[in-house]
Amino acid sequence: MQIGDTVNDLAYDSNALDKLKREAIAHPRTQAMAVARQVESLFMQMMLKSMRETLPEDPLFGSQQGKLFTSLYDQQISQLAGGRGLGMAEMIARQMVPAEKPDERTGTVPLPLGDERRAVLPQTTAIQQQIRAAVPDFSAPSAGVEEFLQRLRQPARQVSDLSGIPHHLILAQAALETGWGHRQILRNNGLPSFNVFGIKASSDWKGETTTVVTTEYQQGMAAKQLASFRVYHSYREALEDYARLLTSNPRYRQVTTAGSAESGAHALQAAGYATDPHYAGKLISVIRQLKQSSQQAVQNVTSDLRDLF
Repeated sequence: MQIGDTVNDLAYDSNALDKLKREAIAHPRTQAMAVARQVESLFMQMMLKSMRETLPEDPLFGSQQGKLFTSLYDQQISQLAGGRGLGMAEMIARQMVPAEKPDERTGTVPLPLGDERRAVLPQTTAIQQQIRAAVPDFSAPSAGVEEFLQRLRQPARQVSDLSGIPHHLILAQAALETGWGHRQILRNNGLPSFNVFGIKASSDWKGETTTVVTTEYQQGMAAKQLASFRVYHSYREALEDYARLLTSNPRYRQVTTAGSAESGAHALQAAGYATDPHYAGKLISVIRQLKQSSQQAVQNVTSDLRDLF
């Protein structure tokens, strides 16, 4: 099936959608744009439906038959508009296709808390309850870079609003600690640990742990060693623990009050979050990539809307 086939179909053909789904699974790169255009068309149909719902009831088309006609009409309009689109299809397609893997990370493992800060924190705090209510409970790790970031992007904003930690810093740490989602810490049985922030299991940790080889810096020299890390059951749990760690420990106060993600990165290194002497610089590099990607997406949408109207 060619990409243009689904755009020119009358309304929505369930058989065509099923076929598109099968081909997208078998050939994700070649069918990405076709899937993206269908998603864009569905979005346009939902937008038209919402616009109609804001209008007063039409006596001419208010019957069930009239509503069916307008519904089919909206579907057809959304399909016909899919040929040119709103510019969203290209963005969606780029997110569907995994990007290339980044370079290997080194020395991005947090230091354990000192003995004076190892008192067991309450299991249920106000901020934890707020994050639990706001953040979706994703139960499976993502495969691609964009999918990995997409799972964390909105939750990171919600955690940022509740904790004060810059959201680009949250995303950058998750990306740096996991190699953009490609090298996440696994449990001893091979299952995901969801520990995307590289938080070690100190003596007060009562949950599951996993032991992996990591890189630590001692007197500026990198060395491999075994370390125990915390295990979570979802990204939400990881975000809760990360926010609780940074908001409850006074040494991270400059992070939660940072005016920008870049200054937050410097504050993290100054507080001893990682032994890597270049940790802040690496974070800032990732932060800039994330910001440039966001700015480019906004520019693309603005340009496409300007061309459309």
